[in-house]
Amino acid sequence: FGTGEPWTMLHHISTCDYLNYESGKFSKSRGVGVFGNNAQDTGVPPDVWRYFLLSNRPETSDTIFTWSDFVARNNTELLANIGNFCNRVIKFLDGNTKYAGVLPAADSALIALGADTIDRRLIDDVNELLAHYIERMDGVHLKAGLRTVMEISSRGNQYLQEAKLDNTLFSENRAQCDTVLAVATNLIYLLSVLLHPFMPATSTSIARQLNAPERLLSETFELELQPGHVIGKAEYLFTRIDEKKIDEWRLKYGGKQVKSDEEAEKPKSKKEKSKARARAKVDVEAAPAAAAAAN
Repeated sequence: FGTGEPWTMLHHISTCDYLNYESGKFSKSRGVGVFGNNAQDTGVPPDVWRYFLLSNRPETSDTIFTWSDFVARNNTELLANIGNFCNRVIKFLDGNTKYAGVLPAADSALIALGADTIDRRLIDDVNELLAHYIERMDGVHLKAGLRTVMEISSRGNQYLQEAKLDNTLFSENRAQCDTVLAVATNLIYLLSVLLHPFMPATSTSIARQLNAPERLLSETFELELQPGHVIGKAEYLFTRIDEKKIDEWRLKYGGKQVKSDEEAEKPKSKKEKSKARARAKVDVEAAPAAAAAAN
């Protein structure tokens, strides 16, 4: 404010209720719950943690962290929804020798405004969802914003199912196959920017696979990647978490973890030493009175 320059000023304060752990509360002192260093020790990528915590954000009431929900969200939402959609399209485009990673042109008649085609219906649905996303993010409704991203990705998966994207479609209806790949690839590009506030590493991975620069958010869904664009190589965005990990992590972070000898012998801080001396002084002063009472 003091500079007189047009910096963005605070316009929203977003507060939360409590995130609880399994059947109780997080407690660092009792070793109950998973904390930053524990999250790193699990080997689960940071973006998966970010997704779960933001999609479970206690914006209007308390929410609960459970290991079963955490693993399920990774396997049935991230892996089966966004991961499946991106990998299926990029792999088909890159792996099919007829395309060899080169983006085809969409048939203008199939995507024309007002056309009654699966392609035009997808574009219209995505534009409606995109408007909801922008409204929710502007209002700092992060949980709802992330949910909208997942709805857009789900709509993309539905589009692939309706079009029956496979080698048969390529051989029997090349114009439709080209259009599906052009539209779906650009939808993946849109997802990369929608995901960025929540999962920046995933967003970067998508842009790398598309061999495209990280982009800005647009208010409407446009086919920004043009015909002839050469994409990169397909990579897996997410990996499945073995459900056996649920009981393992629940036991490990359920409380009463034993400190290592090294941690137990760690020298105390000045503040801790001062408190210990104060407690010892009280014990010494109270000793005569306790002895007299005993006699």
